[in-house]
Amino acid sequence: MNCPEIVPIALPTPFRVGPVNVFLVKSTPLTLIDAGVNTGEAFEALRAAFKREALALSDLEVVLLTHTHIDHVGLLGRLRACADFTVYAHPDATHHRLNLEDNHDEAHRFALEIMREFGTPPDVIEKASAEQQTFRDYAADAAVDRGADEGQTVGPYTVCHVPGHSARDILFVNPRQRAAFTGDHVLATMTPNPLLRRPSPGQPRTRSLVQYRNSLRKTHALDLDVCYPGHGDPIRDHRAVIDSLFKRMDSRSARILALLGRQPLSVYEVARGLFPRADVTQMYLQLSAAVGHLELLEEEGRVAPQYRDGVLCFRTV
Repeated sequence: MNCPEIVPIALPTPFRVGPVNVFLVKSTPLTLIDAGVNTGEAFEALRAAFKREALALSDLEVVLLTHTHIDHVGLLGRLRACADFTVYAHPDATHHRLNLEDNHDEAHRFALEIMREFGTPPDVIEKASAEQQTFRDYAADAAVDRGADEGQTVGPYTVCHVPGHSARDILFVNPRQRAAFTGDHVLATMTPNPLLRRPSPGQPRTRSLVQYRNSLRKTHALDLDVCYPGHGDPIRDHRAVIDSLFKRMDSRSARILALLGRQPLSVYEVARGLFPRADVTQMYLQLSAAVGHLELLEEEGRVAPQYRDGVLCFRTV
């Protein structure tokens, strides 16, 4: 049996992360993995890539989403105007239109609240908030047709849920080819940042980095020859990349312990200690990394949280 040809397509984004990968799988049905960001430039780049393969966007039959961040779902609405296809994603995504505009106000309120809780100064909050508001420009009108449950088979792919970077991360694993489309779950050229996520009503906030580390262990055990990531080149040794991610996490945790010493610090103070030269407009990402590692250390019994004048701080144990 011949293996279908996989065509990587790097689409431009307006974000600091740089280009995002989508993958055209020349099979029956014709399949696209992820859908880029909602810009005219990305749409034309995708159209041109199909044309190079002697295909039209109208030939598309299936879209598989590794997760629902805006640089991976953005073109779904535009593609719907060109083709009739079925979109598969995490089951939770089937309950919502994937429109950033719909949830932006709630997400923005949560970001403001969590930055205040972490001790972020008002002027920094204002700058970081203005940066987040720019994401409104890339709101994408799209919908998921079918949920992909853990262990479900979608064509040749087995679905593997790996929450962490986002709540809805999925691997689409082809066991015959020993290959997987991994989205932003495993990246060789950068460290995926498990972002702070707004909790469901009445539920505690998910410890994203703790969850991510557990998911990485699950992926480490998979028997794979190649992973196709959302950014960067294909990964030929996923276990080595994951081991490197674990080492980077451990190194960052050690730096945090050194920062804390015997004095409690707010999450914001830890974030500035970790990223002293980073642009404060990216503070939400920095706080996500800082609190994630603090929560890892808390799970290990090495630090403990405490509130100081309403601000979440951590101290060594």
